[in-house]
Amino acid sequence: MSRTARSAVAALVLAVPVVAEVARPDLFGSVAGHLVGAASQVLGWGLLASVVADAPDAARVASPRGRRVVLAACALQVLFGLAYGATALDGEPFEGVFVFFLLGFVALLVGGPLWAGRLRRLPGARAAVTGLLSVAVLGTLAVLVEPDPFHDIALVGAYLAWVLVGHGLSRLEHSTSRHQGQAAADETAPVRSDAG
Repeated sequence: MSRTARSAVAALVLAVPVVAEVARPDLFGSVAGHLVGAASQVLGWGLLASVVADAPDAARVASPRGRRVVLAACALQVLFGLAYGATALDGEPFEGVFVFFLLGFVALLVGGPLWAGRLRRLPGARAAVTGLLSVAVLGTLAVLVEPDPFHDIALVGAYLAWVLVGHGLSRLEHSTSRHQGQAAADETAPVRSDAG
């Protein structure tokens, strides 16, 4: 599955339960509702971790630290989903597991701009840069702005911004290969002399 497809599926898997909980809060107060939310976190963030781990070489080299911090953020969110689901089995999830959720978004606030700042120098990376910055800002707002619907809107926006990241990383790979192919063709082209 392409990076764009994985990020789009992940965004939907993460966003749909948030929207459904707003529409039908009674369903998500049950053990089954908590487990659906936990499963969406694990699956969605797992897919996003695969997008980050599978970044093209140019994106890996641009900012290895930024990419690793974003990857750690995805891992923290997966850990949140696992802990949330495990503690929800008795009816109500343990509130302390939200520290993983918070730390994941703090890591995105650090790693997203760090990686984006270096990616912006590469041809074809505009969508990935915009997506990473959007994820960082909207994720921070989701953590800081508690009253609904603002929290939910920021959270869904952060999830949907990942589609730009996946699409941008795919475009970066194609742009970089095209640029390298052109450079290789230029190197092998015969040199013409104007001296006659």
